[in-house]
Amino acid sequence: MNDTVAMRWAEAHSTHEDPVRAAGEAARTLRERLDDGPLDLLLVFLTAPFVPAVEAIAACLRERLGPACLAGASGSAVITSVTEIETGPALALLGARLPGVQVRPFVMTGAAWGAGAMDDPLEFARHTPGAADAKIVFMLGDPFTLHADGVLAAFNRHAPGVPVVGGMASAGMRPSANVLILNDWVAHEGGVGIAVAGDLRVDVIVSQGCRPVGPSLTVTRANQNILVELDGRPALERLEEVLRGLPAAEREMLKNGLYVGRPARGEASGRGDWLVRNLLGADREQGLVAVGDVMRDRERLRLHVRDAATATEDLEMLLSPQVFDTPAAGGLMFSCNGRGRGFFGAPDRDITTLQQVLGGSVPVAGMRCAGEIGPVGAENRLHGYTASIALIRPAPAAGAASER
Repeated sequence: MNDTVAMRWAEAHSTHEDPVRAAGEAARTLRERLDDGPLDLLLVFLTAPFVPAVEAIAACLRERLGPACLAGASGSAVITSVTEIETGPALALLGARLPGVQVRPFVMTGAAWGAGAMDDPLEFARHTPGAADAKIVFMLGDPFTLHADGVLAAFNRHAPGVPVVGGMASAGMRPSANVLILNDWVAHEGGVGIAVAGDLRVDVIVSQGCRPVGPSLTVTRANQNILVELDGRPALERLEEVLRGLPAAEREMLKNGLYVGRPARGEASGRGDWLVRNLLGADREQGLVAVGDVMRDRERLRLHVRDAATATEDLEMLLSPQVFDTPAAGGLMFSCNGRGRGFFGAPDRDITTLQQVLGGSVPVAGMRCAGEIGPVGAENRLHGYTASIALIRPAPAAGAASER
């Protein structure tokens, strides 16, 4: 922890094809933007071409910048303050000086995160130092080896009210193809967490980018993730009836996929009140529908569609209250690997929307994810197709200075 300067954040990135050269370039730019002095936190996000050289990259960053805490992960794309780099080699750095702030990192591995850490509050506290009293926990995980839903359930149980924001690595679509970094620990499995407490404020925005369509439906019979009956009728038959009754504009959106929303809070009456899950398939002969989550009898659900206009509008709406606050010192963005140019039809849509709403001067970094982490209602959840954002400010009594 460094108490000699005001809170400052800066972002830097490089697309040089040589990984160590890229790390050196980004480190030099970051140092210029933050001036001399120790870093309390340094986050690095890198694309697939840099995964084989991750140890050399981490060593370069430790040597050039000497961060008290270095953490990072690999993504299918990296997000910078001004662009979302979707192809080729790239890395993005987000560095911070955090006076009066405590940064406590921890590793989550399969061996340690058994039933004990999930169920026992003392074991949970032992494996997550500082989490229970944190203002926020940043989490990065490997989608093939970290049971994110179980880990988040443990946080909801043992550290209630603490927001968890982050994402699952997405640079590779097979086991051992992704990488996680925590100081001198580099691995292709598990997860890392960073509990942050002290003199800071954090606002979290989870923009799901989907809209509910059709009526609310009741699960009258389910078997794990299989919908057997909806509204007392065969599930597939009832869903097809709903689809036939949609307006033409909403039926056109089905080309981007059809999803199921589970209530995330209260009566779940509007957009953002639902946890969006994939529809995995159907058995026409038996009238069954498979969903990417465990469903419960008597639970309500609604069908959801996604389109670029809805996603942008939703993000703008959720960010707009930030305009009336003091400027954010820094931010993290974790967006779905299903967003980006292919979905929006234009590059950089999410980060451009954020900067346009907030005035264009927030240092931000992050990555595209194979599942985004953020709170909805009172609980932390694993999402799909979202943009999960943390905006960080000094505590009210502290001054702030930030630069891109």
